[in-house]
Amino acid sequence: MPRIAVISDIHSNIFALEAVLKDIQRKKIIDEIICLGDVVGYYPFPNECIELIREQCSITMLGNHDAGVIGDEPSFYFNPTAYEMIAWTQENIKQEHLKWITSLPRRRTIERNGKTIYLVHGSPFKVFDYMDSSSDKQLKAMLSEAFEKTETDILMVGHTHVPVKTKFKNKHFLNPGSVGQPRNGTPGAYYSIVNTNPFNISMIHLKYDFSPLQEKMKELELPKSLSDRLNRGH
Repeated sequence: MPRIAVISDIHSNIFALEAVLKDIQRKKIIDEIICLGDVVGYYPFPNECIELIREQCSITMLGNHDAGVIGDEPSFYFNPTAYEMIAWTQENIKQEHLKWITSLPRRRTIERNGKTIYLVHGSPFKVFDYMDSSSDKQLKAMLSEAFEKTETDILMVGHTHVPVKTKFKNKHFLNPGSVGQPRNGTPGAYYSIVNTNPFNISMIHLKYDFSPLQEKMKELELPKSLSDRLNRGH
């Protein structure tokens, strides 16, 4: 009965990633870790995060910030602060890690314990679109179209930085939220655990000390707005 830890949107926040991986290890029930992308961007520890993700994750998807760092996503798709950190990452990332990012898939379908799972950073329609909506009705319409397209039992995405799990008919949608920069209004690090038999999704929220990250951002004279977001969780 495979149990899968699902993480996303680390964004070079090594302190959040270490907290999540430590929690996963402590539970001693996880068979594999899947990452839904955006390992880099926003914060200043791309190499450290990539090393841990490469070591710990069975599958890692390509995120839009990852794509930005290797030049596969144009600069005009990012706000100026986000792109400042993409440019900073390009200057500071190891060549072997750039090469690894270029190998990451944009879409992937896997099977675990008889369940088919569609993995993508943003959306099955366009890989860097957002799977979010302002109403339940809109979300149901979006999920209906998405599951018709993917023909899978489970759809897993990241990108919005907001944790969501919901059932649509006999299918399941999951966004684990963000490890490194949550946007749901509560600071911390987020991830999910999927138990495939019996099927269950647990949403995990961890508190951790992000002040060392903020101090490093200050030391490097990187955008204060990105540090402040950690205090607000938004």
